[in-house]
Amino acid sequence: MRKHQEGLSLIGTMIAAALVIGSIVLAMRTVPVYNEYFEIRKSLTVLATSAEATSPEAIRGLFDRRTSVNDIRSVSGADLVIAKNGARWEISVDWQRSIPLVANVSLLFQFSASSSAEAAASQ
Repeated sequence: MRKHQEGLSLIGTMIAAALVIGSIVLAMRTVPVYNEYFEIRKSLTVLATSAEATSPEAIRGLFDRRTSVNDIRSVSGADLVIAKNGARWEISVDWQRSIPLVANVSLLFQFSASSSAEAAASQ
């Protein structure tokens, strides 16, 4: 009676390793993009309630200072859409970021962040 072997073959192991490595590379490319998104969202919320935010020009200047500290490269103060709502500033921004993966294959991320959405969630 003949026994059948069990387990992964060399080719199966190589395919599994390629999938794991591909997943790791994808995660290494996407995690910084989402970290930047959360930093931008947090900055908008802080600036909307800041006592130093007296005008749209002041808000843009404050945001530009925060971008240099928090390593934000996708958005600048000029990209912000600022509106006054009562005693509170509403700040929003939309942007895209493209991350190259391999050769001519890239990932495109589209983001939208607003200080008003954060305020509505906390109330």
